[in-house]
Amino acid sequence: MRILIVDDDEAVAELLASFYASEAHEVTTCTSPLEAVGRIAAAPPDVLVTDIVMAQLDGLSLVREAHKVDKHLEAVVITGFASNYTLEDVLQAGASDLILKPIRMQEFRARIDLAIGRRRAFLAQASRQREMQTTSTEMIEGLQRELEDAVKQSASGRGRLT
Repeated sequence: MRILIVDDDEAVAELLASFYASEAHEVTTCTSPLEAVGRIAAAPPDVLVTDIVMAQLDGLSLVREAHKVDKHLEAVVITGFASNYTLEDVLQAGASDLILKPIRMQEFRARIDLAIGRRRAFLAQASRQREMQTTSTEMIEGLQRELEDAVKQSASGRGRLT
């Protein structure tokens, strides 16, 4: 999974990234939400983890911008300003979870693992749907060819009973 962690405090971003760096995930950090928008446009992550309160662009706006690129991207927001933001605000922006600062690392890991699980489930379902659509299309095309052959045989008289 590709995870992008955005926090204007570089130490926080690096600390959060360290929890997944040794695993089979591609984890990148960014301290500028505007730079993050560019990175997301170039190569959307599977999971976006972002602070809410940042200069230039707040995390909720970043989530909205990310969903313009991939509407199924998993987004988790973090804030130390719990009185200013509600879970409803976060969900309306398109994020799936809210983590309050100070961050408890076990909680952080559990919630990001859930987001990764949701993304994997979405990707698996999308893959199954594509496979089913391909199979259906192939079956329909085969039936159409058989029907066309039957019509041609009937029109040429070979298919008539005598």
